[in-house]
Amino acid sequence: MISGIENFMGIEIWVDALSIAVSLFALVYWVRLFKRIHLESRDSGWLWIFSSVLMVLLLNLSTLTLSILSGRMPVGQDLVFVADRITFDFVSAFSRFVMALAISIGTYMLFRSMSNQKNVKYVFTPLMLEPETERPDERKYELSQGKSYLVIEGTPANTIREYYLQRRRSLVKGIDIFVDQVTHGMPGMLVTREFPPRIRRDHGLVKTPMFWLTKEKDYDESIHPADITELSHITKSFMQEGGQTIVLLEGTEYLISHNSFEEILRLVQGLHDVAAKMDCILL
Repeated sequence: MISGIENFMGIEIWVDALSIAVSLFALVYWVRLFKRIHLESRDSGWLWIFSSVLMVLLLNLSTLTLSILSGRMPVGQDLVFVADRITFDFVSAFSRFVMALAISIGTYMLFRSMSNQKNVKYVFTPLMLEPETERPDERKYELSQGKSYLVIEGTPANTIREYYLQRRRSLVKGIDIFVDQVTHGMPGMLVTREFPPRIRRDHGLVKTPMFWLTKEKDYDESIHPADITELSHITKSFMQEGGQTIVLLEGTEYLISHNSFEEILRLVQGLHDVAAKMDCILL
């Protein structure tokens, strides 16, 4: 019977060691994930879930340490902390309860946040950093790396029809600049109110990632106009991963109509800072 218990304890030590390795792996990639998320106050649920991962690692470390020391851990010159099997079981059960509570709180906070934002979803989308097939002609627009450019959309219109005609003409110039850059060796990303397949067809773009600002849920590469957190995350990640890239953000008036001018101003300021730091171009 004693031999069986000793064998069990030996297996338990190896299981604890494996759990620590797995927990450490999860912790490392959680940290890397956090670097790619633009956290705001409404996203604090992520921190609760992250804390549960951290607690798993700490629990496994403490359990392995006590197992190796046969439940006896010196805590002072003449003091020794002794943990029997009942103590082990209690600590394990209590830790599992705390971890489950942290995960539940975090999940609830994230769900409530998305519900308040009209059921938007968090989407972590891998982006291709690959330029389009390079054209033989010379580049028409010379832009400076690390700069942000504002494309003015025409002059004030007197009628709705005139406004949309001017907007369509001015958009051609903005997309013209963008297409000129991505077809001359620069990877780019486009966020637009126009339907992306139409832009791909009209301008011959194949490899450039495009995101449609829309409430439609059936289109995969879409961003809800109220979810500026996702928009910020995707755009900043693209610039940070790609280095010298170009991003065209078209449809700011649509974003303002679903958020506020101050929120979109902060978004643009944040993108401008990343563009300057990463030597990108922001249109």
